[in-house]
This record gives sequence, structure tokens and C-alpha cells, in this order.
Amino acid sequence: MIRIFETEEDVATAVAAEMKAHLSDDHAVFCLASGSTPQKSYLTLAEDAGIQAETRHLKIVSLDEWVGVSKEFEGSCYQMLNEDLFSLIQLDPQQIEFFDGTVPDLEEECLRIDRFIDQHPITFSLMGVGMNGHIGLNEPGSPTLSHSSVVDLSPTTRTVAQKYFRQPTLLDKGITLGLGQIAASKRVIVVITGGHKAGVVQDIFTNPDAKLPAQELLGYEHIDFFLDSEAAKYIKER
Repeated sequence: MIRIFETEEDVATAVAAEMKAHLSDDHAVFCLASGSTPQKSYLTLAEDAGIQAETRHLKIVSLDEWVGVSKEFEGSCYQMLNEDLFSLIQLDPQQIEFFDGTVPDLEEECLRIDRFIDQHPITFSLMGVGMNGHIGLNEPGSPTLSHSSVVDLSPTTRTVAQKYFRQPTLLDKGITLGLGQIAASKRVIVVITGGHKAGVVQDIFTNPDAKLPAQELLGYEHIDFFLDSEAAKYIKER
């Protein structure tokens, strides 16, 4: 289902409310996108005065990470989430299971996260969509996998992601959950905001031949797309 909100702030309020509702699950396991799209949602959640008491049982599992970038490095997916959410709600490191893109054996790292998800199924996922329609680091043309994998990054992702780093950073591969793992979450919200995403939104919802990763999440009753009016400006009349 598509839900269109007037502003990005309205989207953030709705997403934060969903996140808080899913914290009531005693076995809550969240998979959360990093980056600029969900920042307002995380801040809105963190500003809730009572949220600290509700996150003590929460587990976080990684969505993706840049290969070769340590988690302490500014621009890493972990560092962005830590700054935007983990540190604000004072999550214990023991509650967070995150990809390490610097380990020598990346295939074993994929298996480690897959085993964690097998033992702790994801109850809530919050996804963003890249300028090329990617979900996580599942790029256009990627197979729909039910396990995590190491992927080659598209030229679009390599270029756009530089905004997260203070200096030019080599990004050629990523490590990511598969689209099948994301779709298997108990609840999924995909957030797309801003007029700069209006073109890819149009493709996702009106061009089945585009074959974008985000389109793999269409048609599920438990997966909703939350858009602001700017992102939805080319589809609102359809």
C-alpha cells in the first residue's frame, strides 16, 4: 500500500509511531536503513520521553555496510545509525548485531548475520530507496536472495554515497541483506521523501519494466510505502 503524507515531518511522525508500537513485541528485532532519508524518523522516536524504557529488550540487526570501511569511520552505515539513533536512545552494544565490512572472510560474515536472523527473526524493517531504486545495497539487476551477500556497487551508489564521507572514499563493494530476508520481516515500511526521488518513485509504481529492487517489495500486505507529497508528485493523480 502507498501512503502519501503532506510533508517529510508527517512521514517521520508516522514512522516513529510505528516503530514505537513494534517495540511492544517482547522479541523485537529491528532492521534499519541508514542515511539521510530516515534521520527525521529516528530523531522523532528518540525525542519520545518514555522510549528508553521500551528499548531494553530491542535487538538491532544490520541491513548493510560498505566493504573495507570500518564501523568507526565517518560515513559507515554503523556510524550513521549510531549518531542518528543508537546513541540517542542509549542502546547497549550487546543489542546490536552489525555487518563488519573489514573482516577477511566476507562470506563467513554473511553467514554470521544470516544465523543471527534465523535465531532472531526480524519483526520490523525500515527501508529507504536509493536514487537508482536500490534497497539496502541490492542494486538494479541483483537477484532476489533470501540470504545476505557481497555485491558490486553501481556507479550511481558509488557517487551518491560520497556525500556521507568527509573525503573521497573508495566504494566498490557492499555487504547487504537479501531482498527476500527484508520481505520476510513481520512488518516493513519503505520511506521515500523529497522531490529528488520523484522520478524513481514514478518508475517504481508505474513502470514494471524498470525492474528496480524496490519493486520486489510491492504487493505484500505487510509492506507499506510512506511518501511525502514531493516524492509522490508524479503519481498522485494516478
